[in-house]
Amino acid sequence: MVYELEEKLSKSMKALRINKTPADQYELATIPIPKAEGTKVLIKIGSAGLCHTDLVVLNGGFGGGLPLTGSHEPAGTIVELCDRALEINGGLKIGDRVVALFHQDLCGTCSDCKFGDWKYCSHSKYGGITTDGYFAEYALVEAKSCVIIPDSMSFEQAAPLTCAGVTAYTAIKKANLKPGQIIAISGLGAVGSLGVQMAKEIGLKVVAIDVRPEPIELVNSFELKPDLIINRYEGWEGVDVTLLVADPPASHSYGAAITRKHGTLILVSGPLQGIKLEFTDLLFKDLCLKGSLHGNAVDLKETIDLCSKSNTKSHIKKFHIEEHKKMLRETEKKESKGKIVVTF
Repeated sequence: MVYELEEKLSKSMKALRINKTPADQYELATIPIPKAEGTKVLIKIGSAGLCHTDLVVLNGGFGGGLPLTGSHEPAGTIVELCDRALEINGGLKIGDRVVALFHQDLCGTCSDCKFGDWKYCSHSKYGGITTDGYFAEYALVEAKSCVIIPDSMSFEQAAPLTCAGVTAYTAIKKANLKPGQIIAISGLGAVGSLGVQMAKEIGLKVVAIDVRPEPIELVNSFELKPDLIINRYEGWEGVDVTLLVADPPASHSYGAAITRKHGTLILVSGPLQGIKLEFTDLLFKDLCLKGSLHGNAVDLKETIDLCSKSNTKSHIKKFHIEEHKKMLRETEKKESKGKIVVTF
């Protein structure tokens, strides 16, 4: 049985599509509205975030099938779902305001799906990366990945939490630090700026690192501001854990330099040119390097709860779906900071 809004949806919608790669723009298209089926629910998108990964996809970095609707950060209202979805997530109903993770078509049979963490399912598709994403008026998301958001949280603030927010939170959680211990966050973009606020809220001492004046100015304006800001890669060491959020090789080697002996580096970014570390960092300082991939539904729920309680927010720049060219020009500005979201 399919449950849907009493009012009938139109048959088509606007979407930002990638028709060929590499590309320097999305193309605004009119495409059919999908139907809720199986384990998926249909949401009316309230806002969808633009991430660094979206720019990589736009330029052909992941090789997904085309054409493709962009974005992997959705927030919106459930307008259609069926019994199979309710079996998986019985807390959902028509009209719920939700966010969702980008995982789709999980196989359900691999070791991670059955015994581990389904976010590592190697057979799944990823909305906005290998299958249609959320720069559209409506989109399908997995019921398993949906989390209800409070009425006090706007869609514009909620959308970035589905990637930037949960990625930062999961990495901090993986650090397994106690209140009072020191964490460094190298790279103060969308992920790092949220990470600073979350780490402070749970009682950690935070060292924020970046060479760009605009992100430094931003994190210094937060109510939950860092304990120390470093704006150059030189001359200080002693943190317990460093999150490597930025791509440049210099940020990796500096992260190792400021991490104490027997400390931990957690890789959050996806540097296409690889990681730059010296063997002496790992051997003679006994550093541990871990990877931290996104999050699952439990992590996302905890992220939403933490941000709602502490009023942790992204610095948002909003663009209507028809302003997509202006939106991408904004990403080219050196002084750009915070998070870009699309509204409808």
